[in-house]
Amino acid sequence: YHCEITDECSYVQSTDACKGGGYLAWTVFVYCADDPIAKWFIVAAGALFLLLLFLMIATSADDFLSVNVATIVSKLNISENMAGVTFMAFGNGAPDVFSSLASVVSSPQPRADLALGTVLGGTLFVTLLVTAAIVVTRPFKAAFWSTLRDLVFFLLTIGLILLYFLYSNEVQLWMPLTFLGIYVLYVASVFA
Repeated sequence: YHCEITDECSYVQSTDACKGGGYLAWTVFVYCADDPIAKWFIVAAGALFLLLLFLMIATSADDFLSVNVATIVSKLNISENMAGVTFMAFGNGAPDVFSSLASVVSSPQPRADLALGTVLGGTLFVTLLVTAAIVVTRPFKAAFWSTLRDLVFFLLTIGLILLYFLYSNEVQLWMPLTFLGIYVLYVASVFA
């Protein structure tokens, strides 16, 4: 099915699912551009902007987060594994949490689907792409039991999210408390 540009533009501007979030309305920019070459320039600019953001966050993590976590590990005499599931996890996940909160709280119509998509997308990105990039650049032998533990907790959490979506239309207080409890069990299993 082929639409005219004006049809696509009006659809993107009027459909709530296309609005997304953030400061730049990429879908409106792309679908409302009259010139097909302009669309390619907009997509290329978006890809370059994304690359710039990845470089900025990688530099920040290298220069600040990793150094500080290494210092905390040496000063407190805790294991690197424990620091990874507490300090490093907080440092890595804090931007996702706060951007998700901002997307839900600051918009006139709360976008919980956008917030959850951001968190799950970030989790899958780190789990799949970052891990694969590390293994490709510096192969290593993973510890079997800690990897199995991490995968079991990850699959348990994803399974609970799926069950909550399938059987409930609203979020109740016990649901996020369940996830906090799972995290406490996870940290306790790492400590043990």
